[in-house]
Amino acid sequence: MLAVVVLLAGVAACGDGGSRAGRDSFGAGTVADAPEAAFRAQVGRTWELVRLGSLDIGATHVGSAERRPGRYPGPDTRPTIRFTSEPATEASDTPGASRAGGWSFCNGYGAAYVTGPGGQLRFHQFNSTLVGCDGPDSLESRFFRALGQTRRFELDGAALHLVAEDGGRLTFVPAADSAGPRSERR
Repeated sequence: MLAVVVLLAGVAACGDGGSRAGRDSFGAGTVADAPEAAFRAQVGRTWELVRLGSLDIGATHVGSAERRPGRYPGPDTRPTIRFTSEPATEASDTPGASRAGGWSFCNGYGAAYVTGPGGQLRFHQFNSTLVGCDGPDSLESRFFRALGQTRRFELDGAALHLVAEDGGRLTFVPAADSAGPRSERR
């Protein structure tokens, strides 16, 4: 698993990406007009992975372990990601970085992230717990590689897409038990 952490640090190299226009149903207007504002409006929401590249990820099973902050949600749950506005002090070489993290297929993880113009999104300084997960091409390894290759985000309808330079995608939907974005937490 240490190799995965080292691999993640290596795949987080710099790159640029554009964005696609689309309507943001979260109330932030057209995504192409202000993708960063639409993204910031979703900070604090927990997202569940529904698609890893071309592979559909099955729904979290009803009755599986409930989510508790800082605790592994258990088997039969989808990987998650949650973006926060907390400064990522461990990423001192990345000005303006904030924290993100969640659960993968068998490990908790965290990373610093930075957004930029046109829907740019980059992850830096990955870390994870070290539970073994079936080898170098496991779903978990593919998930972490895809996060490290992310260059931009897209919000459309009720989905968040993290897009790599080669077009590969991670697709997330809001978790049913998510607190929701700031505007929904009144």
